[in-house]
Amino acid sequence: MINLLIAGYHGFGNCGDEAILKAMTTNIKSLASDVDITALSHNPEFTKNEYNIKSVKRFNVIQVISAIKNSDIILSGGGTLLQNGTSTRSLIYYLSIIKVAKLFGKKVMLYANGIGPVTGKFNQMLVRIVINTVDVITLREKLSASDLRSLGVSNPNVTVTADAAFKLSSISDEDAEQILKNEGFIERGNKRVGVSVREWAKARYGDDFISKIAKACDNIADTGKEIIFIPMQYPSDIAISKKIASMMKNKSYILKNRYTPSEMLGIVGRVDVMLSMRLHTLIFAAVKNKPMVGIIYDPKIEFYLNELNMPEGGDVRTEKLDSDKITSTTLDLFENMDKYKEILKEKADIMTSKAEENDALLAKLFEVTRKEKERKRK
Repeated sequence: MINLLIAGYHGFGNCGDEAILKAMTTNIKSLASDVDITALSHNPEFTKNEYNIKSVKRFNVIQVISAIKNSDIILSGGGTLLQNGTSTRSLIYYLSIIKVAKLFGKKVMLYANGIGPVTGKFNQMLVRIVINTVDVITLREKLSASDLRSLGVSNPNVTVTADAAFKLSSISDEDAEQILKNEGFIERGNKRVGVSVREWAKARYGDDFISKIAKACDNIADTGKEIIFIPMQYPSDIAISKKIASMMKNKSYILKNRYTPSEMLGIVGRVDVMLSMRLHTLIFAAVKNKPMVGIIYDPKIEFYLNELNMPEGGDVRTEKLDSDKITSTTLDLFENMDKYKEILKEKADIMTSKAEENDALLAKLFEVTRKEKERKRK
């Protein structure tokens, strides 16, 4: 039996990170029957029940060290874990997991990671030293590969793949439609626009983007489209969705309950177009072949929009959003739906194939581990 430990941002109610864990655990279980999975989590009981794996409290030092010691392979992933844009403490936490794992002689894989930003010479030095000891590195975009090299990481075992969520499975259309009905959505036969937003304190013009998105949603609703807010971070995205909805003169719908990643993927599959600040709603839309408009707040959004050849509706890092631009860009998707779907299908298929490379490289690591364990038994 191979003991596998997954370290990521799990158990916090972020559907994107939970989608990654769901895809990872599902893929691993189909890949090998001799792997016992444990994940570090803010909410171990939720993680155990949701994914049918073992889980330990991520901030219980004794439990974490014990889990590392009893593992054969540690996966750091997915998502953007190695960064100090959120906090230096977060960066140190994930680097420490890797460092302890290597001190115990364990194999470590960065699984579909995003990288950066990492600021400060000391932090950059830590990343360089620790990541150069990792056995396998897969990165979810070329931007992260560039960032890793800029930090001085010379580890040759780097492959650019794609986000694990491209491999996520979905609930049925019927089940997704029932969720919408249970949430109070009234089916009128109109086209639907899914809207996924988040708070972003670093926006150049503060909360101005909130009123601009509200105005754009009203403009779109004026053309007879249904607006459905799809919160990805529970419950914080619900609050900003309510704020935007309260600024609108037209009726909109907000999903108020917490859903699994597979349920959220199914829900995204029931809209016609996605307007999103959240990376994983954009990825979900790609999986479901739903054309999208992205609102950029982070380089990863810009990168994936470019990779999928989908339009952007503005960049809160550098400019005030233009409601008319968001409106016209979104309505253009409806006007040229077939063209956008054809483009998206081709691009999403490429990203799905790249996501499969994460598991292909992990399978090789499993095989090496099996042979080493067999030699030790002899």
